[in-house]
Amino acid sequence: MATASGPTSRPTPRVVSHPASCRDPTDRPVSPAEQAFTGNPGDPPLAGGTGAIGSPGRIGWSGTVMHPSRRSEMPSPLQIVATSVFALGLASIAVAQHGPAKVAAQDSIPAKKIAPAAAPAEKAGQEERMKLLRIGDQAPMPHLAEILKGDTDFEAFPEGRVTVMEFWATWCGPCRAGMPHISELQQKHADRGLTIIGVTREKPEVVREFLAKPEWDEKTRYTMALDDESRTNNAYMRAARQTGIPCAFVVDQEGRVAWIGHPMRMDEPLAKIIDGKWDVAKARKDFDEAEKSKQIMRQVSMSMRESRQSGDYTDTLKTLDRAMQQLPDNSDLEMMKFRLLVGPVDDESGYELGWKLLKANRHDSMMLNSMAWYVLDDPAVRNRDLEFAMSVAKAANEAAGGNNAAILDTLARAYFEKGDIGSAVKYQKKAVDKADDRMREEMTKVLELYRDAASRQPA
Repeated sequence: MATASGPTSRPTPRVVSHPASCRDPTDRPVSPAEQAFTGNPGDPPLAGGTGAIGSPGRIGWSGTVMHPSRRSEMPSPLQIVATSVFALGLASIAVAQHGPAKVAAQDSIPAKKIAPAAAPAEKAGQEERMKLLRIGDQAPMPHLAEILKGDTDFEAFPEGRVTVMEFWATWCGPCRAGMPHISELQQKHADRGLTIIGVTREKPEVVREFLAKPEWDEKTRYTMALDDESRTNNAYMRAARQTGIPCAFVVDQEGRVAWIGHPMRMDEPLAKIIDGKWDVAKARKDFDEAEKSKQIMRQVSMSMRESRQSGDYTDTLKTLDRAMQQLPDNSDLEMMKFRLLVGPVDDESGYELGWKLLKANRHDSMMLNSMAWYVLDDPAVRNRDLEFAMSVAKAANEAAGGNNAAILDTLARAYFEKGDIGSAVKYQKKAVDKADDRMREEMTKVLELYRDAASRQPA
């Protein structure tokens, strides 16, 4: 097995971008009482945002920390949950784990507390009475303290028309970034009777000050409202176990919740709902399956956190294996196991799994790129198999047709680590040529580092 033996001077770690959804650290997970009642616990809160150390590559929305040029298409709900698991487990162990791990024989934003203080027994009873809100259910009546702009006469869902309830906050960057898109959807479907209502439970003076600024007044060309003591947030976000904002609920012509998700993924379902071509039954089934997957992934998350604290990953590996049986062919779970084995567990079986993943996913350039970069760069990896990293980086570049700057950058790094400085310069130059404005400066600095290393090599 080849290990890192290239020049000692290394490129600086890749910068990270802000996630596309937010979590409020003052929110809490759904209680055991709610969990027992619904069988569908809430996501645990993530401190300080979400994301995975290194360059996940596969997931570019809703809770991802990554190299800006690593964004690909928007993920499935399960991928989003998988990213949260990385945030709770792998990101932290990659930083905190320095010594050998003990193994036997071998990141959207949560909400603030929303109910008045109550006695524990009373509070538990309230939580047990909370019904899970699912796709296909009748939409709860909104309780709005004040409508600040837009359809100021709104009181109830108009029969035969579609309404979107979108939850946001002034402090949420992804919420602000998505406002022009939501305005475009409102304008596009206005003649079909669409009403989009942005709901926040912040203090009125904060929201008024925000909307008074010309920039945000222009970007919010849809109805904006204040929640009434979080009653609407409770009825939608908490009841549907949604922990990240922005989050949209599309209410169809019959007053049913027809879709739940990130507003940036709303275009197609919204159009079909307005046209009467949306299959609510299928959407409900898909949503329920996604919720089941979330519960499995949360079990992995909890096990990850316990292992991080104890340094013993035996139970986490068992939990991962069970999850992989329940969710077969799930590449996110396979990637988690690969990262654990190659990183903190430091078991050679990790590379055996890695070769299998390479064989099965040669078409998935972003997944392959993530694997290669993790081996090349992540501090949790103590045994860097450079032959493996090079093979995976080459396969990623081939799958991308040689046109992805981030993947070219990874391939250049692989050559650099192996001591082939000339090839590192060659592919880093290609990366710079393909890079967009956000990444060109950083990649140019890396190119200069490689060129400097080449100039110091013996003739």
